[in-house]
Amino acid sequence: MSSGGRRRPVVVVPHGYRSLPFLQLAAAAAPVCDLVWLVRSDDPKAAHDARVLRRLGPVVDAAGRDGAAVAADVAGHRPNGVVAFRDDDLVPMADLAERLGLPFHSLAVAERLADKAVQRRALRDGGLPTPGVWELPAERDRVETAALVRRLPYPVVLKPRRGSGSRHTFVCGNAGELAGVLSWLDGEPDGSEPMVVEEYLPSCPDAELGRFADYVSVETLAVGGRFHHFAVTGRLHQAPSLRETGFFVPSDLGGAELAGVVASATAALEALGVDNGALHTEVKLTPDGPRVIEVNGRLGGGVAELLTEAAGADLLATCLRAALGQPVDVAGPIPCDRIGFRLFLQPPPSARRVRAIEGLEAVRALPGVTSVGLHVAPGEAVDPRQGSRAFVLVVVGAASHHGDVVAIDRQLYDVARVTYDHDHRAQVGRDVVPMAQGRAVA
Repeated sequence: MSSGGRRRPVVVVPHGYRSLPFLQLAAAAAPVCDLVWLVRSDDPKAAHDARVLRRLGPVVDAAGRDGAAVAADVAGHRPNGVVAFRDDDLVPMADLAERLGLPFHSLAVAERLADKAVQRRALRDGGLPTPGVWELPAERDRVETAALVRRLPYPVVLKPRRGSGSRHTFVCGNAGELAGVLSWLDGEPDGSEPMVVEEYLPSCPDAELGRFADYVSVETLAVGGRFHHFAVTGRLHQAPSLRETGFFVPSDLGGAELAGVVASATAALEALGVDNGALHTEVKLTPDGPRVIEVNGRLGGGVAELLTEAAGADLLATCLRAALGQPVDVAGPIPCDRIGFRLFLQPPPSARRVRAIEGLEAVRALPGVTSVGLHVAPGEAVDPRQGSRAFVLVVVGAASHHGDVVAIDRQLYDVARVTYDHDHRAQVGRDVVPMAQGRAVA
């Protein structure tokens, strides 16, 4: 309740493993709304944080309860909107929003955003050029799978139907490589899940010789069927298995290239039937023009932080206002007077444990760096096959020019010395686009 007696609007936000930091979200909400935290007590992260969350707003536990029961509890707090910042939350929050009559992705749209096979069909039906896609069920028939593996056009990308962060995502150049990856997955505790195989979108000629990767992401807020594209995020070259090594806002694209990727994102969102919510659309620049890689129904990871670095913008507060149906004043990419960057030090494919890390103070002293986060401590296990989130360090900051981002990234690999225990027999998949030149990881 505000000091003037008027009731503040209320937004429901799920919290748990890999959620946004709750203090960051609470700070963004302070001038906008109150928060109701939706948690699952069977999620250790949510259970650990729940005591503090109760100081920041009401907490509703969804563990072991059906959607109707959860909605009844949430309704008692008289919410005006819902948000989601993780892919796993899209369908549950769409169900909640539908039960409470609140604006968000519809259940059908949430399913298109969460399931990569369903999404590809919707994009194709919407007239977008798409690569070939083949589905692999969780329980795979060996004979049928072997026949499919033999007849696929290589190279291909194998990925889970649901998931993010390049987890269990591999580029395979031939049938033997794909069969090897599938055999490895079958032996993993969480490897039996529905997968898709897609034709690998070709790169522009000499793309790996450029200073940046040949794909970007378009960051969008949809409010009442209108799309507000507030940023285009550039990428550094990926590590093997399509792992992110860094991204920056704004991208270095301009003119026709920039207009083309934004137009592709708009076409994809229209094909998926999006009306409300935050979107993160990855677009690759191919010899045939921009092609949509995939659309995620949430903010791009770290993008809010980068826009603060680059433009002083509070994107989380804007997302909360959009969730409430309030006007969003973004006519195009937000003007930036700096280049916000987020760099990841990724381990080599054979790394299985971090032995030692040296040079952290030198990393903090790099020009433009504002924060350095340790994601994997010495002595802890690491497995690059699990995707981009296997990074060891994350470095955030701002630079004056795009060339400075490249220079800082290369300095990161020079001054941060990480040693690992290796298992060279366990590497799966291949690297189609190599890491940026000049990098060295021990």
